[in-house]
Amino acid sequence: MSEYKTEQKKLLLDFLEQNSDKSYTIDELVASLEASAGEAAPGKSTVYRLMTRLVGEKKVQRFAGESGRSFSYRVLADEHCHSHLHLKCLGCGKILHLDRATSDALLAQVKLVKDFSVSEEETLLFGNCAECRIGGKHG
Repeated sequence: MSEYKTEQKKLLLDFLEQNSDKSYTIDELVASLEASAGEAAPGKSTVYRLMTRLVGEKKVQRFAGESGRSFSYRVLADEHCHSHLHLKCLGCGKILHLDRATSDALLAQVKLVKDFSVSEEETLLFGNCAECRIGGKHG
């Protein structure tokens, strides 16, 4: 099956790439796309379909959301982005990348203490970045 490249898919990918340091729920994506693209923005069902396809193509990463009841999505910055852990600031929504050595050390500790293997591709740690702690934003 050949991949079709729609204007809506391009619009969605462009938005995600321009905001690669953040993750979004489907509702947040729809609202942001409507704000930036107006009537050209894809509808909610199209965004769901496109995000499912982009996750399958490994262009977008899906995480359990902050509430655990929804998913959060972000574009993969590079091919190595799936091999380390990420942090999400609850204040500003920024995504921070942990380096491979730090990720490996954390995962080894979890394995050692609880004999539990963590899926790096689906794990996002929530907290507050230094800027938000200093500025008083505490998600």
